[in-house]
Amino acid sequence: MNKYDCSFFDRGVERRGTACEKWDGISQRLGHDVLPMWVADMDFACADEIMDAIRHRTMHPVFGYTDYTDQCTQALLSFLRRRHGLALQPENHAMLPCVITGLKTAVLTLTQPGDGVIVQPPVYGPFYSSVRDNGRELMECPLHRDERGHYTMDLTSVEEALRSGAKLMLLCNPQNPAGRMWTQQELTNLWQLLERYGCALVSDEIHMDFVLGDKPFVSILSVAKGEADRVAALTSASKTFNLAGLQQASLLCRNKDMLAAMKKQMSCAGVTQGNVFAMVATEAAHLHGDAWLDGMLDYLRKAYSLLAEELAKRLPQAVLTPLEATYLAWIDLRAYGLPPEELVKRTNDHGVAFTEGTFFGKETGAGFLRINIACPHSHTLEAVKRLEAAIKA
Repeated sequence: MNKYDCSFFDRGVERRGTACEKWDGISQRLGHDVLPMWVADMDFACADEIMDAIRHRTMHPVFGYTDYTDQCTQALLSFLRRRHGLALQPENHAMLPCVITGLKTAVLTLTQPGDGVIVQPPVYGPFYSSVRDNGRELMECPLHRDERGHYTMDLTSVEEALRSGAKLMLLCNPQNPAGRMWTQQELTNLWQLLERYGCALVSDEIHMDFVLGDKPFVSILSVAKGEADRVAALTSASKTFNLAGLQQASLLCRNKDMLAAMKKQMSCAGVTQGNVFAMVATEAAHLHGDAWLDGMLDYLRKAYSLLAEELAKRLPQAVLTPLEATYLAWIDLRAYGLPPEELVKRTNDHGVAFTEGTFFGKETGAGFLRINIACPHSHTLEAVKRLEAAIKA
């Protein structure tokens, strides 16, 4: 077994030629190689324990229809209790292919065409498409941002949307791309407001395990604990343990009627069973992945420090949002006066690809870039060098 220390994560892994969206996909689209710091997966090898579990399953020569096991559910619930103090029962859980499936299922189940759905820009792009593509009204309640790049909720704006008839809110916690991990008090204030207006809440908590500071992650299910509360959370080992290609996620909800309705909606769309390798890998991750996860988090903390130091030295007018959680740093480059299209062109021409800010909000993301630091530190350092060259070209 490997020791999950700095040297393990420094090694990275060669991903070219594996139908990898992050490396192969971007190079094909641009027509040349770039250092990819964009899409949110990690350039780290999976934990040995996960690989061993997959290898063991491949020894059986039949890969037929898969029945999701109680053991996999129990492994998840034990992990949530151990890592986050979140106590749930097996009947509070349902399997999903991915968190985006959960967002779209929530919109279809909990609202009707034309209903309002609240999102908080800047936010992960599929929040918008989950609403718009399903014929609902998008109600944007942008986050407040201070001069340090720190973001907070605007509950006045949220209440205005509720007064206008919003039926559902999609929350991102930890927040992508702002890196905020909402506090117990912030979540309590939000839920009390939504509850007063009878608005349901679905929280994307896929980055819940990427806590970089000393404060614990607080799930919305640790705030809204009642069995009648119209609240659900979405999460997955796909982000935490780098298993996105296997396609498995979890819907967590104590409200039996709400969970049943969402499961029925998924069944109508043909979501009835999972991938055998996803199930095996996810169970192994939740049972045996703590040492790898702890080592990876230590590595990310160092990566963020390196990024902050290099940006301060090379691009002193850039504002790096304080990163409380996730491995996705949010950089404000508006001081350099480049339009979003020019910023993307220059960085790509200089051999580095970031996620362009307007993916998270046309106005709230203009002039920003998101950088994925879940890679060897050498990649992060090189990316900042190329960013500097692009800005100063």
